[in-house]
Amino acid sequence: MKVSARYVAVVVALSLASIALFYFLNLSNRRAVEAKAMDLAISEGQTIEKVLGKAAAGLLDRGDGPLIRFMDEIFANDQVIYVALKRSGRLLHAASKFEGYLPLGSEPLPVRTFSSPLGEIIEVNAALRDRSGLDYSAHIGYFFSAIEEIRRAAQRSLLLLTLLQAAIVLVLVGFLYSFNRQMGRKEIEIQKEKEEKEKLQEISLVTAGINHEIRNPLHSLYLSYQMLEPRLDPRDTDAAFHSLALKREIKRIQDIIERFSTLTHTLPVRKQPIDLAHFFFERQSAWAAQEKGARITVELEAGARLVSDRELLAQVMDNIVRNAVEAGAGSVAIRLFTRKGTVHISFRDDGQGIKAEQLKFIFDPFVSFKSKGSGIGLALARKIVMQLGGTIEAASVEGQGTEFRIHL
Repeated sequence: MKVSARYVAVVVALSLASIALFYFLNLSNRRAVEAKAMDLAISEGQTIEKVLGKAAAGLLDRGDGPLIRFMDEIFANDQVIYVALKRSGRLLHAASKFEGYLPLGSEPLPVRTFSSPLGEIIEVNAALRDRSGLDYSAHIGYFFSAIEEIRRAAQRSLLLLTLLQAAIVLVLVGFLYSFNRQMGRKEIEIQKEKEEKEKLQEISLVTAGINHEIRNPLHSLYLSYQMLEPRLDPRDTDAAFHSLALKREIKRIQDIIERFSTLTHTLPVRKQPIDLAHFFFERQSAWAAQEKGARITVELEAGARLVSDRELLAQVMDNIVRNAVEAGAGSVAIRLFTRKGTVHISFRDDGQGIKAEQLKFIFDPFVSFKSKGSGIGLALARKIVMQLGGTIEAASVEGQGTEFRIHL
């Protein structure tokens, strides 16, 4: 089934739109997680600010020294980036793990956050006043590692979720695409079956006319011939020749009528286990007698089994082999094997092959590309295979032979 460029474009656009939607939804979730983490950090900073304010106020009653030592003890913590102590707005003491890095805010807030090359830094500022009325402010800048860990985890989650959802979308699109193709093929098959039934109905009308208009006169002709035959002089070679030709042509017309009738009626199917070795031995003997000059080989997979109608299957195979020989094949290689519970039978010949523009019509009734063909043989072969519960197909390259494949 041919897929239009418009259909592909719509599927791709919907897929990309779905992936983009999932991405922005996940991005929104990621930002919400980061915002919650920041709220947690600020809440922790507010708690530290209160504790620092009370602890520093008690130490300040004994002078600057105890408070400075307290700030240095805090600075020893690995998470702390810098500490500072101001008196009356002037820097009294400072320490930083990075020389010269002391990003104190111009207007100290109890808690503030800002970005730095190290990541997100939280600064806690505690305002103090000693007994003499001098204003102090204690500053602690520390790195809240949990924020970065949460951010990295959120980024990984964003990527993984987007990829997972994209994979789900692609799998779903692939499934829908495959389902659409299967439905398209099914529609084509249903349409073909409908056309085939209509065609067979037309053939049935023609066949009924043939049976009515030809069969009875032909039967009378054959009876007249049987009455005339004993009166012929057996020593007259010309009479013997024409007698034999007459009998042969009458039989040929009867066979054609019979094949027409068979094509339009449901065939009785009697399935039973087939002894493949014995079955193909009989067929090879028959082919050797009928299709003289052609080399016909059979390869059977060890342990292969087949349950089918022996007579109908033989009729299909005889038709395929006969067509190959009539097409000029010097050899026909038959191979039978089983795959996943299905029996496959391949007929490959080295004949002249079939033209590409003719190949798609070879199973149609009354279509024949042979000078003496009736166009019934392969149509009947397909009908039989379908009633056996299988399919038949052909592949050919002109000048390189033909292969028929039966799947049962």
